[in-house]
Amino acid sequence: MPWTSLKSALLFNALCSTILGVILLFYPSAVAALMGEFNPLILMVLGAGLLLFAADVAWVATRKPISQLLAKMITTADAAWVVATPVAMIVAAPWLSFWGQILLLDVALLVAFCALCQRRGLQRQQLA
Repeated sequence: MPWTSLKSALLFNALCSTILGVILLFYPSAVAALMGEFNPLILMVLGAGLLLFAADVAWVATRKPISQLLAKMITTADAAWVVATPVAMIVAAPWLSFWGQILLLDVALLVAFCALCQRRGLQRQQLA
């Protein structure tokens, strides 16, 4: 379960980021068709960025001890993603389909869950 420890939460985040990054990098046309009038190149760049992020998160999760500062930075980045999602949805509204809006909301919910689990893990680690 991703909420049991900071390490588990970070590895869950890395796994989710990897899966989404692979989908966006290797199947951008399919995702773009589902999202509306979206350029597949943008999705490929986003996918590559997510894969780099996933590698960073996995690296942080596998250090002993896990760096509090780096874990907080990752959690802050996740929170920023969640806060930026509604802004992106408003700005991109003319190009997003209904399913594109739903996909963005789903990803934001998943990222919010990761950030919450990481925050709990950080709190537990500070108490220990």
